[in-house]
Amino acid sequence: MTPDKENELFQSIGQIQATQTSILNEVRQIKTDVNARVDKLEVRVEKAEKQLTNTRLKIAGASGLTGVAAAITSELMKLGGG
Repeated sequence: MTPDKENELFQSIGQIQATQTSILNEVRQIKTDVNARVDKLEVRVEKAEKQLTNTRLKIAGASGLTGVAAAITSELMKLGGG
């Protein structure tokens, strides 16, 4: 192999390595961005779940109070009607 061909070969190898490094850096950046977005989505889902749980508790509490009120009203009607 001539010195010129050898030099061209080493330059080509260097360019390939630079391209690979660039691609790897881009993949790392994409991975970082995706992880950040997933983290944000997880936080939003956790907040939504918490709000949903609180709403369910409020509804259950209101339903329970409604049941108690109905029972009291029924008993009062029995007492008043008898």
